[in-house]
Amino acid sequence: MSRQPVTVADERVGVNGAIAAALTRGVGSMPALYLALIVSGGWMALATWGPLHRVDPYPFGFLLFLNNVVQLVLCAVILVGQRVLGVAADRRAVQTYESAEAIFARVADLQAHLDRHDRALGRGVSLLESSPHPWIHKHRVQPAPQAIDHVVGLNGRIAAWLTQRLGSMGAFYFAVGTQMVWIGMAESGLQRFDPYPFAFMTFLSTFAQLIFMIVIMVGQKVLGLAADRRSEQTFLDAEAILHECRRMKERLVVQDRIIDSLTNYTSAQVTEHLAQALHHSRTQTPTDGHEEPGGRPPLRAWNELPEELRHAGRHRARQVGERLTAIGCLMFPASGTEQDSAPIVTFDDRESLVLARLEYEHQLHGQHCNDQQGDLVPWDELSDQERAQAVEAVRYLPSVLADIGFQILRTGTSIDGAGESDFTAEEWALLQRALMASGVLVSLAEGDVDPEEIDALVHLLREAGFTYPRRLIRELAATSTFDTGLKAGTKYADYEAPALHAIRSATAVIARTAPAELADFRAFLMEIAAAVADANNEGGFFGFGARPRTPHEAAAMEAVAKAAQPDRSSQSSQSRPGFTPAFALGEFPS
Repeated sequence: MSRQPVTVADERVGVNGAIAAALTRGVGSMPALYLALIVSGGWMALATWGPLHRVDPYPFGFLLFLNNVVQLVLCAVILVGQRVLGVAADRRAVQTYESAEAIFARVADLQAHLDRHDRALGRGVSLLESSPHPWIHKHRVQPAPQAIDHVVGLNGRIAAWLTQRLGSMGAFYFAVGTQMVWIGMAESGLQRFDPYPFAFMTFLSTFAQLIFMIVIMVGQKVLGLAADRRSEQTFLDAEAILHECRRMKERLVVQDRIIDSLTNYTSAQVTEHLAQALHHSRTQTPTDGHEEPGGRPPLRAWNELPEELRHAGRHRARQVGERLTAIGCLMFPASGTEQDSAPIVTFDDRESLVLARLEYEHQLHGQHCNDQQGDLVPWDELSDQERAQAVEAVRYLPSVLADIGFQILRTGTSIDGAGESDFTAEEWALLQRALMASGVLVSLAEGDVDPEEIDALVHLLREAGFTYPRRLIRELAATSTFDTGLKAGTKYADYEAPALHAIRSATAVIARTAPAELADFRAFLMEIAAAVADANNEGGFFGFGARPRTPHEAAAMEAVAKAAQPDRSSQSSQSRPGFTPAFALGEFPS
């Protein structure tokens, strides 16, 4: 199945396709309408009161002939465009059909998974009536609606044959060539049957237009019937999907009740045991005679604690699992054999530091939320020795969990590298602006910002927010406000200097704060620039000869690449305390 949506442009391939696309864009536009009105009105005025009166007086025989020629050509162009639209619509129908099939397959897999949950939770008895939507089976035995499906009977086949033959560039070339040859033969004296103003050719053009118009209307009827069938199938697909989603939701609600009843008791018991074990591990952690991080005195035994502190300990125990996900781990109950055979996970220095900081900041947050006058200070203000003690304390967590029957499993989805928390708010805003600047600069390279190019930029950022492998890029893209900072009338020359400065400044921030992310950050800037450059075809004459990446866009991409190169001097200036790069937060000038 295609990963990209089908567009009409996909059917415009080859030289004939490019010519057809150029004609459709050029003729099917308001400038073409204005040109036709100006030429026709001007010709009639000049032929009535001006120098063309002797050449083509009323009833404007030559203008009438010329109009017929143009109308015949336009009919051929409309037929070509209609055929392209029909082919693209058929491909969309197939793509929609395949997408629905894939969704139904996933739905069936999810329902089967819920069946297994039912058997486990309900001891073999289904917790809820389960019957799939009837359309799911019908969908599998019905093909995707195609325009050809509505070509039935002798008349339908004739109409399809005419549409296929007349809706082609060959028919267009034939119509244009025939009239040019006819005029040339009349002017050169090779045929005297139809001299200027070519009355017979005008009659034939008018007759051909009548045939073409009827064929166009038949084609519209066929496309309309196929569109109705596609709409009906899409509606039924959506109905079936919504039905299955409601059914899964109902089953999950029933399972929730059973899960709640099963976990209420075990949750309380596990939390209590884990809280006691964690507290005991903290009382046993060697501190070399020093107090705990933040200056707190050594802890008392669990049974000697007041109830409010034991409640806080239980709350801390419930958050252990959430904190483990920050380093790509999860905790789960282990059976006797699993517990005996599985090795105990060991945290590395980075993982221990992340867990220690999360634990400490939770304590600090609790102090602030409860308006307590404690002596805890922000993590960055702790001494090296106090931070080391906090890190050492969390290293015992795998052993503590093993003592109460839990294992730690690495999932491979750890938060890799730096993230938003590693940067100041001003630096983070600068990094986001650099992403937008790399795309907008390329879009401005051809003059004005193209909506299709901005759509490509926004689409890439949205997708990267979910799928990009590096945490830094994911978080940058996911938190982007898609603000270009552009004002009306902004040109490339106005935008270039501040945009490149923002990119250079952002690169320096990455090089200083998270050098391991520099290569990925630069690569993503270039990925944005390339996506914008390739978003649509530009240049050429009436679209003919247009290309996805123009020399101006390539030059803008090169400027982005150079600006994204790390520079030692900029790094040193960025490292000064309180330094905020120009254009980091404000709008780009117009």
